[in-house]
Amino acid sequence: MTADAALQKKRLTAMLVINAVCFVLAGVSIYGAVSLKIDWLRLVFLGAIVAGLGSHIWFILGWMRATKGEGASS
Repeated sequence: MTADAALQKKRLTAMLVINAVCFVLAGVSIYGAVSLKIDWLRLVFLGAIVAGLGSHIWFILGWMRATKGEGASS
């Protein structure tokens, strides 16, 4: 496994963990906001969505950077 592949595997694992945490946090916060009428949890829900999306963008940008490096050396 090359260094780039190892780095991408670590990025993928980190992204999946972040997404799992954000998924649970978003579910709990939307339940609290809608069912329990705790209004500030809507901000927590939006923050979890943004953080999950940000982890995807971080992963894809790293993947594009690694792929771009491979193309230049060929």
